[in-house]
Amino acid sequence: MAKPALFAARNCLVLGAAHPVGQALCLRLAAQGGFVVALDTAEDVLQTLASQHPSRIAPLALDLGDTASLKRLAEDWQNDPLHLVVLAHPLHAGLLLDDLLASVSLLVRRLAPVLARAEGAAVLIYPAAEPGASPEKRATAQALAALTEALAEGGAQINALALHPAVLTPGGEARVCQLALMMALPLAQAVSGAVMPVGRPGSRGFD
Repeated sequence: MAKPALFAARNCLVLGAAHPVGQALCLRLAAQGGFVVALDTAEDVLQTLASQHPSRIAPLALDLGDTASLKRLAEDWQNDPLHLVVLAHPLHAGLLLDDLLASVSLLVRRLAPVLARAEGAAVLIYPAAEPGASPEKRATAQALAALTEALAEGGAQINALALHPAVLTPGGEARVCQLALMMALPLAQAVSGAVMPVGRPGSRGFD
């Protein structure tokens, strides 16, 4: 007997879907029966991604730093079931910290009641700060970790994955997908505000 698809009939938003990690998550969610709205600025990448699961991945080109567009996105989902929001856009280089914090906070706060009705969750994914990282990278990682905790304290179901370089190279996406989807399943509902380091030196499978 075939195993049931873990995300069958579940609606998912993936921001940063053009990043390799975002692409891998979209494909994994679609393969597990989910309907995925893939958001990013690179329309050509999104179209190619959607062509692999035309009935399950809907591409949406969107400026992830445009607050007005993000507000409209959140408003569009107020009356529809939403089971998962993946915020992978902090993996993109060049996005300003203030824009990242604003976009994550806006979407999670506005979509928290929608996710709660569907027993859904949000997962934030960002680069970890390695020893010797620049002050800017350390500040970004620290601010996103603090925001994850603050949003959880505000009632949102949100956890984060802090990715070390080992999983930001080709082939590491599978581990990220596994952990991100695990944190979105009902069995993880008791956990919120946690930041999980992934691919840290010395971790099993990434030595």
